Amino acid sequence: MREELVQQVIELRRRTNWEMVNRSFDSWANLALTLPQLKSLFYVSQQGRVNISGLASGIKVTPANVTGIVDRLVEQSLLTRTPDSDDRRVQWLTVTGKGNALVDDLRGGNTQESRKILDQLSEQELSEVAHGLRLLLKAFEATE
Repeated sequence: MREELVQQVIELRRRTNWEMVNRSFDSWANLALTLPQLKSLFYVSQQGRVNISGLASGIKVTPANVTGIVDRLVEQSLLTRTPDSDDRRVQWLTVTGKGNALVDDLRGGNTQESRKILDQLSEQELSEVAHGLRLLLKAFEATE
């Protein structure tokens, strides 16, 4: 019984992810960013301010790889790199206005589409979905 439920959740998650990606593909398709660059931009946006080693750890790549990613994001005016006032070896990364606008645009399109879908559910169904997602998130966080 448990294995059947696990398989069901895996399949439902796969199908849900596909639907979400498929519906928001247009807003993501024309980006001139690689996946690691996009992941970095979203991570820095979520953190507010992070250093190179923190970003590398957060997106699970080496600091050497992150440096090239950051260089390209800085060149595109999506991130700023600011030296630490106490330790010049440390550089703080923050998202620029242009970077925030891009992140907001990408999140916004997804949010609007999600709202259209979630508006079809009753309050009870929304509560059940929220509960299930909280449990899934808790399991993800426990395996980091």
